[in-house]
Amino acid sequence: MKSPLGRPGYIQAASYGDADVLRLELDHIFKSSWLCVGFANDLQNHNDFITFQVGPHSLVVQNFKGVLKAFRNVCSHRFSRLQTEPCGNRALTCPYHGWRYDGEGRPVGIPQNETAFGLVDSDRAALALESYEMDTVGHFVFVRMNSPGPSLKAFLGEAWEALAHVSDICVERIEQISYEVGANWKLGVENGIEAYHHPLVHSDTFSNVLQQDILMNVYGPHCTHEGALTARSRRWWDTIADKARLELSDRQRDYVSFLIFPNVVTTFTAGALFTFQTLTPINASRFRLNSSSWLAAGSGAARPLVIGSLNAFSARVRDEDLKICEIAQSGVAERGIDRPPFLGEVDNRVRHFQAAYAERMEAQHV
Repeated sequence: MKSPLGRPGYIQAASYGDADVLRLELDHIFKSSWLCVGFANDLQNHNDFITFQVGPHSLVVQNFKGVLKAFRNVCSHRFSRLQTEPCGNRALTCPYHGWRYDGEGRPVGIPQNETAFGLVDSDRAALALESYEMDTVGHFVFVRMNSPGPSLKAFLGEAWEALAHVSDICVERIEQISYEVGANWKLGVENGIEAYHHPLVHSDTFSNVLQQDILMNVYGPHCTHEGALTARSRRWWDTIADKARLELSDRQRDYVSFLIFPNVVTTFTAGALFTFQTLTPINASRFRLNSSSWLAAGSGAARPLVIGSLNAFSARVRDEDLKICEIAQSGVAERGIDRPPFLGEVDNRVRHFQAAYAERMEAQHV
């Protein structure tokens, strides 16, 4: 315990399952951060929408004749949900009583308004939906619930250009999946950003992809880790790139993973495959994983087989991670653990994440 390489982390074990802590996280971390809520590809047409849930809060981003707007997904009348699907094409209309909203969030279509409500323009403006800041980079749509604050580009830093670049390279979304994991969201993030568990948890999957020598770079609360592909993985990708005629990145041909604080974990592999995951709290001991994969452009006949192989591999890795996160959650849920974790050099990205977390939560001493 006296080793200069190992020292305590910043998050107490009890914080991985405490509902009061989650309420503070929502206020001090999630609401003040730019959160990726979905993809511009799903918002191309008038009345296209996406929804996003963070804790008890539901958000909707909708296309109004080519202009994207973000609102709280709650009707001003009697507080029903407005859009109830993850994505679709439908006017922003309450499914309960039919109140319809315009691009400013004002209720412009109210059944029986003249006889039941008598709302005039000033009333409609006063009853407008709560709106949020929204911006995009490449494929990705971000929303910030609390203002003011830095622009999305300033918030993302180096990640802005990285997301723009991979959006240019990885043009086809080959997979999108969403499911629940029985663990605290922080455990999910920490599992996604460290490689120390790979030899045991991913012995037959990810350990065959990435070498263990990994370099971390820090960008404010965000960070990357970069590493070389194994010889086996490099041979596979070289063969695939040729057979599927992939149009690879000219910047990154090995492996890089971004942590975009607080809850986005990305990987970019062989200049061809980009994965993007958000890990969002449902409650103190359960999170939702939204995972998508994007592949570089190509015209080879082998492309469908490549996509099938990549998606099957990703599913195996996600299943391994799901199981280990739930095992870890059962440990942190033990009563009486009154100290933070003990972190070594192999946990450097976890340490950085925990330090950024603690900086935003320090006033609450969690």
